[in-house]
Amino acid sequence: MSSDSAPQVSLKYKFKMADSRSISFEVILSPDKLAYQTISNTEKPSWTNLGFHMCEGCKLADTGVNHCPVAVNLQDIVTTFKSDVSYDLIDLSIETAERTYSKEQVSMQIGLSSILGIIMVTSGCPTLDQLRPMVATHLPFASIKESIYRAMSMYLLAQFTRAKNGLEPDWTLKGLSQIYTNIDAINISMVKRLQAGVEEDASLNAVVILDSFAKLVPMSIDGSFGGMEDLFWPYLKDEPIS
Repeated sequence: MSSDSAPQVSLKYKFKMADSRSISFEVILSPDKLAYQTISNTEKPSWTNLGFHMCEGCKLADTGVNHCPVAVNLQDIVTTFKSDVSYDLIDLSIETAERTYSKEQVSMQIGLSSILGIIMVTSGCPTLDQLRPMVATHLPFASIKESIYRAMSMYLLAQFTRAKNGLEPDWTLKGLSQIYTNIDAINISMVKRLQAGVEEDASLNAVVILDSFAKLVPMSIDGSFGGMEDLFWPYLKDEPIS
């Protein structure tokens, strides 16, 4: 099936709040590049201007882009939940074509971190684009160990793909550490942006959660990747794999 005829990728988020509110968002991605499908009539408040708390080393600076694509795509959700508190408990379900994920009594910040993370990575930021392959296997409510496993697996598969295409691979994961160091800086700037568009802290702390993971990945690469190194004992035998 060609990318032209393949269906769009859809993730349907449904938030059920304690005050009986029920809010739904559908994230739609292109089937080939997993690019966020922006609503054409989206407004662009001042805090979405590219120069407003612009990330250090922004790759879109001096390219003619006037608005941060990540901020533009986040604004609907940020505005909707601008008065929500991070520790408020909600019930959340996420429906995809393959399965439905659900969790009761999860904090608002955890729920928002899932959908904000998807949109940030698929909005066209050249730095965040490097995590886009992970969207294909998005795992809501993932633990730290699961997230580290997925990030490292994604990066190593990317290096295998580079090698197959005649490019120099990085089997040391140094490049992955640098990616997350750069993303850490983006998250810090994004929190400053969002402060101009919210009244409470739910969206802010959702990004802080994403940033906590960005800080953990480089440390895990230098250590035993989240304590999972022992899982690979079958591959440490000094004998040919048959």
